[in-house]
Amino acid sequence: MGPDTFIDLIGVWIAALLTLGVYSSLIKDTFISKLTEAVFVGVSFGMSIVFTYYNGIKPKIEEPLVRYYQNLHVDYATVTNAVTLTVEKIADAKTLSAESATEELTDEIASRSFDTNRFFAVLDSALYKQTLKLQSTNDVAVSLQSAFASSEVNLVNKATVMGALNEYFTTYKTVPTSRHFWVLYIFFSVILGLMFITRFFPKHAWLSRFPMAYTIGIGVGMGTPLSFQSQIMQQVQASFIPMLVRNPNGIDWIATAGNLSLVIGTLTVLYYFFFSFKKEDAASRGATKVGIAYLMIGFGASFAFTIMARVSLLIGRINFLQDEWIQGTYEFFKYLN
Repeated sequence: MGPDTFIDLIGVWIAALLTLGVYSSLIKDTFISKLTEAVFVGVSFGMSIVFTYYNGIKPKIEEPLVRYYQNLHVDYATVTNAVTLTVEKIADAKTLSAESATEELTDEIASRSFDTNRFFAVLDSALYKQTLKLQSTNDVAVSLQSAFASSEVNLVNKATVMGALNEYFTTYKTVPTSRHFWVLYIFFSVILGLMFITRFFPKHAWLSRFPMAYTIGIGVGMGTPLSFQSQIMQQVQASFIPMLVRNPNGIDWIATAGNLSLVIGTLTVLYYFFFSFKKEDAASRGATKVGIAYLMIGFGASFAFTIMARVSLLIGRINFLQDEWIQGTYEFFKYLN
């Protein structure tokens, strides 16, 4: 597929020249190859900074703090009025739908099925979202409608619902207490992150040990059980397989041979790395050689897979140069003529 516009053509030419500049290092380390390496490193580092901001700093630090400040200073009466109007509309809609379905519905029956605690929980889930902007009555209404639509709270009795809503407002805060602690945690995380920069100042470089210890400690604490489960326990469980595999027609010799090979390879490789005593007898030396053979097969397959991946990348770049650069440029100017 060739370039459609002149801007696309410029992009194809830049990509092609950079590709040739990288491959020129196979012949000789020239200024072009160093330039392409510098461009690659610079662009990669610049993109990582942008991605870090938009995927990390903005959604996890900037937006929560801005939303926290806005919700902290929002007019309480505006929020409660918006909630009251929205809940009232939802209750009216529920009542109309219920009356059309069951014409003999009474307030007494509706009040018995109303769960106040569940009603409060739905309001909390709708009004205490970190991404919710309380200044926007439309956002508040959408959040409430979405929360009640996915809940099983009975809102048929409007009087009961509005009475429970007034009771909810007696303890409602635009910003819950837990959100204050969350903001403190955000500031704590930002301070730890900034302490990494002290590595560039010899007098204060010791401060960088605190965030480093914090990061490594959490990483080891979270990674150790996960690694033990995925890299040890699951592999041990996968090794417990039947030596003889049967099917409705008898013995499945192919599956049996595969299981035997897996068990023999596992045991001999483990025995190869067992250094508690000398392996001088013939059986020990034979098991060690079998383990080495399995290791070489595994290393060879891994290396071959890596080579195949690199060759596929090379083929992709050659196809790009042939199809999009040479053929695409020719087709583009042929179309113009």
